[in-house]
Amino acid sequence: MAGLSLKAKNIAPLSVLVVIQLIAVTMVNRHTFDTSLLDILKDTGGTMLAISVLAGWLSHLMPADLKNALVFLRWRNVLPGHRFIQLAEKDTRIDIDLFKTRVVDYESLKSDNKSQNSYWYREFYRPVTNQDEVVTTHKSYLLYRDAAAVSLISAVILVLAKLLIDMQMAQIGFDSVWVFAIAIIGFIVAARNAGQRMVTTAIAVSLTTIVTE
Repeated sequence: MAGLSLKAKNIAPLSVLVVIQLIAVTMVNRHTFDTSLLDILKDTGGTMLAISVLAGWLSHLMPADLKNALVFLRWRNVLPGHRFIQLAEKDTRIDIDLFKTRVVDYESLKSDNKSQNSYWYREFYRPVTNQDEVVTTHKSYLLYRDAAAVSLISAVILVLAKLLIDMQMAQIGFDSVWVFAIAIIGFIVAARNAGQRMVTTAIAVSLTTIVTE
């Protein structure tokens, strides 16, 4: 039987990140911190299950390509694998001389961002996809990427709700949007760092595997 996907494993921590933002929104509107709000994090029943379902649903509303574009602020060649050579050259864990022997047509590929990702995926990522170091960084990338997307969607929903049904949303001010804005920026930075680390970790592990064989 196949194991859970990385996205499925991320549902619990993603739900916690959503809850933390909801607590922050509550604090912004009440102008006080109520410790009882933290009780939801201890809830293993219906509330956390509902939040988990909601978080999972929201994370699937935005296409993967758009989420990647959000993280790396690019419209084309958005993945860190599209620049794996440039990233590898900056990583002190990677033996550059050995790395260059592994990459066919190194210089020409370096200037071809479109081809870099498929080459990295085929030659470096796939052979070590199940290595713990690679799995950990990949999981982190997906978590923070999805968290950024969920926060952005939540901010849009909040703004639309305030504009369309302001009477029912009277207790929630527009200041709440700043909670999501700060979260989005933080998650984007974390996802970008994790994505780049995933790319260079796959290269480092792949080269180490070759040396030890």
